[in-house]
Amino acid sequence: MQAANRRLAIIIPIALLLIMGILYAATLSLVSTLILMAQVPLACLGGVLALVITGTPFSVSAAVGFISIFAIAIMDGILLNFYIHQLWQEGHSVVDSIVMGADRRFRAVMMTALVDGLGLLPAAPSTRIGAQTQRPLAILVIGGAISIALLTRVFQPTLMYLLHNYIGLFDDHTPDVSTAAPL
Repeated sequence: MQAANRRLAIIIPIALLLIMGILYAATLSLVSTLILMAQVPLACLGGVLALVITGTPFSVSAAVGFISIFAIAIMDGILLNFYIHQLWQEGHSVVDSIVMGADRRFRAVMMTALVDGLGLLPAAPSTRIGAQTQRPLAILVIGGAISIALLTRVFQPTLMYLLHNYIGLFDDHTPDVSTAAPL
């Protein structure tokens, strides 16, 4: 367990750095990259709360679950971020772009969270053979998916609006969504 924790202490930061690099390559904006990375702590919060509420100890499989919810949070953030920028480039005001983007991408984000949560739901209460490895991962991902679905739909649009007001988020280089490389 200690050896696995040492490896994870190296792997998780490397995974986050790789994610940041890929996000920067996709958005070409440090601010947008940081907004997307801000989704990760919210996802982690939901995962940790789920472990605490269920009384499930942290394990290697739970740590792997964190990497899974990093991906879910980032993907949902990308869907919203690019759509908001697309609406803005089409001529909508910043506020209208943020409100319309959050509203129109809500279904896609909820579908992602439901698929992730419902797909792992059978593993969460399991007590059968192998459950000790599956259960923490399932609980963590379900908690993270719920957190992502609920909190980031408020957090990311609010953060984008605040950053626009204070540093001109939409005034700097924004990605051209028509030519952006697929992720």
